[in-house]
Amino acid sequence: MSNIILGLTCISEELKEKDKKKYSFRTMTRKRFNDLCEKDGRTKAIQELSSRILHNCRTTRYILRHCIANKIHHYRLSSALFPLITDDKTDVSYDELPHKISIQEELKFAGKIAKAFNITIGSHPDQFNVLASPDREKVARTINELNFQANVLDMIGLPKDHTAPMNIHVNYTPKADETLEVVATRFFRNLSMCDKGVYNRLTIENEDKGFFNVDNCIKFSDYLFETFQANIPVCYDNLHDFCNPSEDHNIIFQAERCAYTWVNQGEGDNHFLAPVFHWSEGNPEKPRSHADYFALGNLPPHIAIEPNKEVKWECEVKGKDKAIRLLRKYA
Repeated sequence: MSNIILGLTCISEELKEKDKKKYSFRTMTRKRFNDLCEKDGRTKAIQELSSRILHNCRTTRYILRHCIANKIHHYRLSSALFPLITDDKTDVSYDELPHKISIQEELKFAGKIAKAFNITIGSHPDQFNVLASPDREKVARTINELNFQANVLDMIGLPKDHTAPMNIHVNYTPKADETLEVVATRFFRNLSMCDKGVYNRLTIENEDKGFFNVDNCIKFSDYLFETFQANIPVCYDNLHDFCNPSEDHNIIFQAERCAYTWVNQGEGDNHFLAPVFHWSEGNPEKPRSHADYFALGNLPPHIAIEPNKEVKWECEVKGKDKAIRLLRKYA
């Protein structure tokens, strides 16, 4: 497993077993926020929301320390750290949060911890983000959400490149009169309206159904680079590849194809980056749903794009760090 880095996604189940309240992320629904506004006033509602967000940022720091203790060197940030902040119906801005200075300090501290102990961090904004959509309202909401998520990565102090990836689904099926090139052009046009922190970090992922299997994701990525010089790597997901296979259904082959899209495009410094992929296993009864744990010995494959080049596999099963521990134990 010398070049296989197993990454934790969002939640630590081991920490939650110790103290569920302390180590769980807190959310707030739009209904709950509106109810608080009616009961206690908008100022009190925002204060409660701000308190929950501060708790989430502290929980992130606790999880990073847990990663250090367990030699987990990659972490996917929860996309639920800031509930309602980009919700246009509640219209609460980050600047309204009374704890915003403490929130910034927590995120900055988390970034220092990650850097000091060589833990890379990525993110996976929700699936409703649709840069390829022709719907202008949906695109506007997507740009707003992605810009905010990139701002969070900036507050943590992460680099504005694919070593701190923001991974999304294209989440669009071309209409009968649309080609891949038309969809990619619209995607690029909308991506160009995003902040630099989004543009330089964005990756796309093969999907478990629909048009964007591995084959079409790579065609999409190639077209964006060849036509617009936009570098959009492909995040390989083995479960999605199983559910929505390409012509050649070979995990190592498809993962290596995706790995070759992870190229640093800096001036005079072109080289392969360590790709960030997803390793999962389906529930036998519902193959698209994540299993609780990996089957015995079900390790990610060795991907040989360069000698000793690391590949980071975010482990997408419900057992989270408990599953990582078992996977290592029986490797």
